[in-house]
Amino acid sequence: MKIIFILLLIINIAYPVGMQFYAIEQNSTNRLPLIHPEKIILLPGYENCLEWGNFHEEQIQYAETAISELTSDQLYSLEESGDTKMYWLYIPPLLNEEAANREINKLRNLGIVSFRVKEEGKWENAISLSMLYDKTDALKQLLEIEKKGIQNAKIEKLSVTLKKLIIHNPAHAIKEQAQKLVEQFNGTQLTQRKCERL
Repeated sequence: MKIIFILLLIINIAYPVGMQFYAIEQNSTNRLPLIHPEKIILLPGYENCLEWGNFHEEQIQYAETAISELTSDQLYSLEESGDTKMYWLYIPPLLNEEAANREINKLRNLGIVSFRVKEEGKWENAISLSMLYDKTDALKQLLEIEKKGIQNAKIEKLSVTLKKLIIHNPAHAIKEQAQKLVEQFNGTQLTQRKCERL
């Protein structure tokens, strides 16, 4: 009797353990084949974007400032959009910063308020008056400046890399405000497109 009791006890203990091993083995044979993570290619997601361009070098800094003031948390990126020829109306580099400041005061007294002083490289202390796409417009502006008494202004033809701002997933209010900004930047336009998520 003791032997039968011990055998039944062993069978009662061994049966559940055996069933667990059987279930584990069944699950491992029914599994899907392994996925090879090195072969997985993630496709980029796309979102609505506003493209604002084309800016030449002197405009892009002002455009970026305008966008960052529009909304501090708005995501945007900068892309090149090609090269073009432009006519640069400028006053050649002056001896030092003091001479540049005197020339700036002279320009302001004559009513010329749109200019930018170059701060580095071979053009340091040069005063940029405008960048124009058309040579005729550049010559016309040069004559107007000379009539006001500025005799040292020059025109130089430059190859310029144009850039565009890509505003990612803009809210409707941003679109309206950006359209108003476009009017302040001559030669730029705003278009809607799809772009890759950042």
